[in-house]
Amino acid sequence: EDQEYILHQITELAVQAQPDALVIAGDIYDKAVPSAEAMEVLDGFIEELTQNLPELVIMMISGNHDSAERIAFGSQIMSSSGICMSPVYDGKAEKYCLTDSYGEVWIHLLPFVRPATVRHGLEGEEEVDEIRTYREAVQAAVAHMEIDKRYRNVLIAHQFVVGAMRCDSEEISVG
Repeated sequence: EDQEYILHQITELAVQAQPDALVIAGDIYDKAVPSAEAMEVLDGFIEELTQNLPELVIMMISGNHDSAERIAFGSQIMSSSGICMSPVYDGKAEKYCLTDSYGEVWIHLLPFVRPATVRHGLEGEEEVDEIRTYREAVQAAVAHMEIDKRYRNVLIAHQFVVGAMRCDSEEISVG
């Protein structure tokens, strides 16, 4: 009930703000095999959003608690309805173009990747066997993205981050 309440509040805020897109950056579910009830809650949320904001683009990527295969299910057919879900990483990240008054904005969707996932996706590439850490995996994945620097590019990712700076009001947490 609490999750449904908060998701309804997000929908109400979106209706007020009228954004071009809504981004869900991973951990869509709390485990790789979500309960039927959790899937129904997400379905209800997406239905409420699309009924109230039919032009809204919804972008989702899988996180470390999700199953990339389950999140990607139906992604090709849903993209024609403005629901863009990252597929399982296969050596490239999906990208979508949004347009605003300043021109094109390319949104790159990078689901949570592990070193083994990137090694598999980039199989046959030089130095792929040397990808051992999460940092190396993300660096390799980003290096293989089709980024056109003439336009604005936004990366949506759900990854481990280390070495970040923080201000006095923040705490460092890993998990």
